[in-house]
Amino acid sequence: MAVRRLPLHVDDASGARHRGELLFVRDYTPDLDLNSDAAFTIVIVQQPLDADSALPSAANVAVCAPAAPVRLPASIGEAKVAYGSDKPPAFQLPRAAVRSYAAGSLLAAQPLSVTPADIFAECDGQPRLDALVSDLVAASQRAERYWGALSEALSQPNPPAQQPRRDQLLNKLRALLGGAPQSSAYGQETFQRLRQIVDGTAPARAAASPAALADDIAFIRCLAERPQEATELASMRAYMNGVHFDQDGSDIASDYPYTREQLSFVAILERPHELDSMRATFAAFRSRYASAYEAHHTTHWQAVTRLNVAMEDAGMTAQALTRLNGLRALGRPLGEPALAAYTRLRQARRECPEQELAAALKSQPACPQCNLSISDRAPLAEAEDMLRQLDSALSRQHTRLASEAVRRILARGGQRLEQFLQIVQASDLTGLARVLDGDLLEFLQELLSEPVAPTAEALDLFEELARSHPVVSEEQVDAVAQTLRTLLTEQLASQQEDDPSASATFRLASIPPPKS
Repeated sequence: MAVRRLPLHVDDASGARHRGELLFVRDYTPDLDLNSDAAFTIVIVQQPLDADSALPSAANVAVCAPAAPVRLPASIGEAKVAYGSDKPPAFQLPRAAVRSYAAGSLLAAQPLSVTPADIFAECDGQPRLDALVSDLVAASQRAERYWGALSEALSQPNPPAQQPRRDQLLNKLRALLGGAPQSSAYGQETFQRLRQIVDGTAPARAAASPAALADDIAFIRCLAERPQEATELASMRAYMNGVHFDQDGSDIASDYPYTREQLSFVAILERPHELDSMRATFAAFRSRYASAYEAHHTTHWQAVTRLNVAMEDAGMTAQALTRLNGLRALGRPLGEPALAAYTRLRQARRECPEQELAAALKSQPACPQCNLSISDRAPLAEAEDMLRQLDSALSRQHTRLASEAVRRILARGGQRLEQFLQIVQASDLTGLARVLDGDLLEFLQELLSEPVAPTAEALDLFEELARSHPVVSEEQVDAVAQTLRTLLTEQLASQQEDDPSASATFRLASIPPPKS
């Protein structure tokens, strides 16, 4: 398929018109013949991209590819496309092609925020190329800011060239990297990012921001031109990079951004005499931080000690609940999330043995023994919630054990269960956890698993209930319960009439005879 070209005009949010070009091709190749006068180029390919497809060489080019091969009609080439004008776009894709492009891929030299789904999904055959172009133009403008920062950082303290060629900037960067020492462990990631740019990666993909890119280059230049100052400042920066705060609003946390900003390699290149001021700023922050960290370190490990004691005290409760959960006759297991939390929290570490913390904090921002962050918190609130859940679950299992049906079955256990029954009836959860050993649990499992036979009266009652409600839906649950209540009430009233002096009861099941 020959390359088909269409003009594409897009008005951005500010009203500025961008005149570009839309290309339809069968396969994507990075060496496409592009119109140098176009503000942007959108390439629509009919074949999926390879996993290792090269990025477009130009920053103002985006490639849209389908998830599966598509065939576009030749009539597309006859339409003109103009977004932002009074006339609706005549550019129309077949529905099957739209779905394939929405699930496909988007390739651009610069990071984009839009996705193929944003452009093609629910577009009624008319892709949202205006959204793609707006994002692409914005990305190109961001790219220019990165290249401007690169040019300025390589030229300081002299002003940068008015319109430097990018290949010249890359050659200067390559020479800078080749001449700078790489002994500093702090700078390994910096060297890696800048080498990616030299090897063809867009600066906007390699660096977090234009300012960060300028700082990276300034660091390499300092290593080459002022190695002693660069090494000292890199040590300060490494310390600051190891400090992590939560959003606690403390004074020391508020001081961090200001201190970090002052430790600038760009400033060292422009104003070397400011290193003394940087040393003083860093030393003041480190002193306040070390005091706050030592207090936090002490408080944290004291809390961990209390947590460990609480976990030890909860051991019997967790063990008893685990064992009762294994008795199927009691119903579904209870408190399983709390048991999982207990298993995790009981693995809490013992108190940190570090004795020389103050001296260690002069060279590193965390304890060398436990590596505690100043934002770390002992999970006391989680532990308290877990303990409440454990007690609640064990209490509910106790209620099950104390129910009339289970009590009668347990009463058949003879002297072996006498103490256990006393504990159950007294609602003594601590005693319950203490006496529930493996042997007793095995005996309970055997006893509670014995079959319970329904009485003839119960079978008759259930048959009558089933006759009244042969099929039960969610809306009929209350009606079934009311029918059961009526049937039971009638049975009890009948017994009361036969023998007014006796307590009326209705036996649902017969208890097996006790074991000899």
